[in-house]
Amino acid sequence: MKSVLDEPLTNGSPAISTGSNCGLDEVEAVITRKIEEGINEAKAAFYQKLEDGRVQAERLLKQGQYAVEDGVSELAHKIKKNPISFLGIAFAVGAACGLLLSRSSHRQNTD
Repeated sequence: MKSVLDEPLTNGSPAISTGSNCGLDEVEAVITRKIEEGINEAKAAFYQKLEDGRVQAERLLKQGQYAVEDGVSELAHKIKKNPISFLGIAFAVGAACGLLLSRSSHRQNTD
């Protein structure tokens, strides 16, 4: 049995015969099949893009994790190399935070 798709194209569209071999049911089935194929292709493309995005996000997460680990190990190395200077920096930061917090709480108590 010949399908509508097997018939030659006329003006860019398949020629639809009104003979007994090609009924409306067959045309409807062909159109339904084409729509289903289009939907399935769109779904497959969507899921492929979704998977690609997931893989890329995992890759970026790993790169960020490696960058943080490198930074922590580099900082640990610098602290071991110059412990006195880092103690001074830590003391200065702590004193500055304490000063700011005491002024902040003093202002709230006077208001």
